[in-house]
Amino acid sequence: MATAPTQQPERELATTVSSLGAETSNTVNLTAEGVKPVELEVSLRSSAAIEARFIFTVASNSSLKLSPALATESYTSEDSQLAFKLSFNANGHHIIAMLAWHDLQMVSPKAYKVVEAILRNGDRTLQEAATYPDDIRMKQPATRPLHFIDIPLQEGGPSEPELPAPPHVLSKIEEVTAALKSGEGTDSDKVDALSWLIHLFGDLHQPLHCVDRFSDLHPAGDRGGNAFKLRGKAKNLHSLWDSSVNIMTPSRDEELIVTDIMTAYPRSSESISADLESPDPSTWARASFTLAKVHAYGELVEDPTNPPTPSSDYLVNTEKIGQRQAALAGYRLSDRLKDIFG
Repeated sequence: MATAPTQQPERELATTVSSLGAETSNTVNLTAEGVKPVELEVSLRSSAAIEARFIFTVASNSSLKLSPALATESYTSEDSQLAFKLSFNANGHHIIAMLAWHDLQMVSPKAYKVVEAILRNGDRTLQEAATYPDDIRMKQPATRPLHFIDIPLQEGGPSEPELPAPPHVLSKIEEVTAALKSGEGTDSDKVDALSWLIHLFGDLHQPLHCVDRFSDLHPAGDRGGNAFKLRGKAKNLHSLWDSSVNIMTPSRDEELIVTDIMTAYPRSSESISADLESPDPSTWARASFTLAKVHAYGELVEDPTNPPTPSSDYLVNTEKIGQRQAALAGYRLSDRLKDIFG
């Protein structure tokens, strides 16, 4: 008779892999046979200081080979499943924050000075604030659902599905907006709330943070495209769109990209100004959902056994949409900060 497997506490499965060289790979061996599926969180940091975190549901003995050189888009595993949505990559969040920063100087010098003081008193740079909510995910797992809103997409379903109940990105935006308007709290409280606001305006404008597609392949949902496998620049659809702001020019200077975006999509243009008329984040979430439905999934035919390679036209259009979304996110963030502090 076989011996019953020894039950292991979840904490023994949790591991962190950090400070890895960009050209190296690490293999993490997990012993989980006989236990219920548990979550394993792995943090990777490349030599370029780009950090990515993954949560795997471990079903049985398995090995994960993790390549930090492709930390934001690569994983291999026999018995594990990627189960967490990454947000816009760091460049995307920086670009949106910087765009809002430049715009706020023009539309509300008063609000700009207040924001500047909050960052200074909280000892946090604008770039650090833009990625802070991602930086704390491992230590504060309850914050994970606050980065997205899973609006259901399925063939034959309603064109405008009902929004799911909180907690989600919309509820957190309203929470931190109220906190900042109150003016209460310590310097740390204020800079944390500001950081969340900056970050979530980016997340809300990443189309795959506002969708969960249900299909025969993914009856429980595809987790915003994380389960949609690709070949080419990224290993899954969600990862591809996380890089949408600069997917064609990943090494281009962030300040130059901000200038390019503000030139291509000025606040005063008819198209952008029309979209800025609605101050309601739920409207923006629905617009992101539509972009995901029409463009992100669009022409791609999902085939797990032979993942599609996005065409050059698809990638060019992805960056175009990503940059327009970044413009809207930055201008809307500037408007929200003006409303709070101006």
